[in-house]
Amino acid sequence: MDIEILQDVIKKARFLGAEAVDLMLVEKKGVSVSTRLTKLENLTQSEIINVDMRVFIGKKSANVVTNNIKELHGDAFVEKAVAVAKNSPEEVVESRADASKLCKNFKEMDIFDSTEVSWENLLEGAVKCESIALQVNGITNSGGAHVENVLTKTVLLKSEGFVGEYDKSVSGIVIETLGEKDGELQRDYSYSYAVYYADMKTPEQVALEAADMTVRKLGARKVKSCKVPVLFHKRVGRSLLKSMMDALNGSLVAKGTSFLKDKLSQKVFGDCLNVSDRYDTARGLRSCPFDADGLECVNTNVISSGVLNSFLLNTKYANKLGMTSTANSSGWDSISPHNICIENGDKSFDDLVKSIKSGLFVVDVLGKGLNVITGNYSQGAAGFWIENGEISYPVHEITIAGNFIDMFSNCLIGSDLEMSSGFGSPSILLDEMVVGGI
Repeated sequence: MDIEILQDVIKKARFLGAEAVDLMLVEKKGVSVSTRLTKLENLTQSEIINVDMRVFIGKKSANVVTNNIKELHGDAFVEKAVAVAKNSPEEVVESRADASKLCKNFKEMDIFDSTEVSWENLLEGAVKCESIALQVNGITNSGGAHVENVLTKTVLLKSEGFVGEYDKSVSGIVIETLGEKDGELQRDYSYSYAVYYADMKTPEQVALEAADMTVRKLGARKVKSCKVPVLFHKRVGRSLLKSMMDALNGSLVAKGTSFLKDKLSQKVFGDCLNVSDRYDTARGLRSCPFDADGLECVNTNVISSGVLNSFLLNTKYANKLGMTSTANSSGWDSISPHNICIENGDKSFDDLVKSIKSGLFVVDVLGKGLNVITGNYSQGAAGFWIENGEISYPVHEITIAGNFIDMFSNCLIGSDLEMSSGFGSPSILLDEMVVGGI
């Protein structure tokens, strides 16, 4: 879309009484293909444009959204925004970034793949993925495969004269496989997302990962309740990291509803834990040069050797807490990490397994898990039992529970970090958790 059209919208809002205006346009063009048992089930080609405008009058503000571009050429869209702002309550804290702090140097980022990917290419990948998985002994069915390619343009304008834009691409492949043995059904999945289509795992890799884990789960047993070491698969480690990020979200901290709200600059976790947020990761799925407030993004060492260094903040909640924004605004009132990960430790996966005399290896979890107010954690789980340093047999219908601070106070971190969808984790071995079984 022509930038001048968006600038004209801002001028209209200023003419009608808005003292400041932010305008964000997100345009997505995507192609996706879904198959079931190697047959085409769904083909979708989409083009979506979303425009979100925020206007300020004194300490009052309002935002309006449209996906109808024709509305930008008329007056009703702008008039509505200004009218709503005039009738809104005053804000307690300033939610706009200071003009002097807006991004001025737009870093070149390798986050767009210009390679044209046709729906035929996607279909070929989905069919191949399912075909390979279904040939694995023990796999009896497929939940389907899905392959997609999405191109996104983000444009942010501010009435101070700020204009920033960037293009991003994401390609992904997902499969779910099902297996059966003696009347017992098990399922698993695998997926891969990347900025560049060629960087995705191959259909063969994704298919065999899902199929192998599904077959390994067959013959699962129940276990007695106990307290044992728990080793988390790196994909479950990413789930733990996402829960931790909920507790570090500045909006919850400012509202006093995070168990970490009073822990800043304190040693909260064990020496093993290091968490970093990187906005400029090459080909990173969540890399971007500026945030939704218009601030230049920064890299943040969130946790260093167990010490909580920073919350994730946008301008609004940073001002409310008397802190500095970490440039993690992902919308007018939302906060998200960039490319965030639990950094690699020095133990291989095999070394972690060998260190366990008797314990649990978790590959799946069910349910929300973390209570961000108390820090208590509990989830349904499935995986494998470890005996004398070896993975012995699959287990299911269990729960795992603990407190996040206690859980990460004594842990070992693997060296097999894998990033996926902007979150990354190696394998994680926690010294002890409560395992609920029979």
